[in-house]
Amino acid sequence: MGGARRLARRAPGLLLPVRHGLLAWVVVAAVAGVALPQGAKILNPLVPVLLAGQVLGVALNLTPGEVRSAMRDTRLVGLALLVQWTVLPGLGLLLHLVAPTPLLATGLMICAASPAEITSGLMATIAGGDAAVAMACMSSSLALSIVLTPFWLAVGLGSAVHIRPTSLALELALSVLLPLVAGITLRSRFPGIARWHHIFLDLSASCLVLVVLAGTTNTRGVLTSSAILTMLPFVAVLLAGGGLAGWGFGRVLRLRRRQSIAVGFPIGIREFGVAIAVAVAVAPRSSAVGGVYGIVMVAAAGTLAPRMGGHLGRRPRSP
Repeated sequence: MGGARRLARRAPGLLLPVRHGLLAWVVVAAVAGVALPQGAKILNPLVPVLLAGQVLGVALNLTPGEVRSAMRDTRLVGLALLVQWTVLPGLGLLLHLVAPTPLLATGLMICAASPAEITSGLMATIAGGDAAVAMACMSSSLALSIVLTPFWLAVGLGSAVHIRPTSLALELALSVLLPLVAGITLRSRFPGIARWHHIFLDLSASCLVLVVLAGTTNTRGVLTSSAILTMLPFVAVLLAGGGLAGWGFGRVLRLRRRQSIAVGFPIGIREFGVAIAVAVAVAPRSSAVGGVYGIVMVAAAGTLAPRMGGHLGRRPRSP
C-alpha cells in the first residue's frame, strides 16, 4: 500500500506536463491501445486531425527570427535533407527485403520513408545544438514529405499495398503542410501568443500520444504475440542506422558541435506519428511498427539528449 501511495504522489510529476513526461505517456498510450481494441474505430478517422494538431503545436513556436536565421544555413540544411531522404529510405528498402513478415516489412518501409521527428528540434536543443538549424531541418523535412513519402512508398512497396500517391500527398498536405504554414504565419502575425508557448508544446505532445493510441489499437494482436520479439530488433536497426547517419554526417563535414547536433537529430529519428497516420491509411495492421518505433525512439533520444547537453556544463537554452 505504501508503494502504491508513493507512486500516486509521484505520478503527476512523471506525467505532467505532457511534453516532459512524453516517454511515460507513450507507454501509457501503448498499454491503453492494447487494452481497448475497439478504440481504433473511434480514433482512426481522427488521426489526420491529431497529426495536424501535433504539427501546429510546434509551428506556433517557430519565430520569424528563427526561420530567417536558419535560412542563412541553406547549404547545410539542404545537405542534411539529402542524406535523410536517401540514406534512411535506402535502409528501409534493405530491411523491407529481409523482414520475415509482410506486415513488418511494410511498417519498416513506412517508418523509413517518414519525415524528421517533430520533436527532433527540441531534442537537438536540449542536447546543446543550434535550435534554428534543427527547426529548419525538421520543418523542411515535414514539407518535403508531401512528395517524398509517397514516392518512396511507391518505390519500396509497389503493388504490395494499395497506394494512391496523389491522395496520400493531399492527405499529408492537409495534415502537415497546412498546419505548418498556418502556425508560422500566426506566430509572425501575432507575436504576443509567444507567452502561451508551453501550451502549444503540450498540444503537440498530447496529439502525438493520441496518435500512438490510435496506432496500437489497430494491432493489438501483434503487440500481444511473439511477433513483437521479431519486430524489436528490426526497429532497433532502423533507429541505430538513422543515428549513425546523423552522427556520420557531422563527422564527414567536420561541423562544429552545435551544428553537428542540430542536423544529427533530424537526420537520425523519424516522425512516428506520420508513420502511424500513413500506415492507418494504406496498411492499418502495419501501424504497430510505427508505435513500437516511437516508444524505442523516444526512450533513446530522450535519454541521449540530456546527457549530451549535460556534457556542455551548462543548461541548454530553451527552444
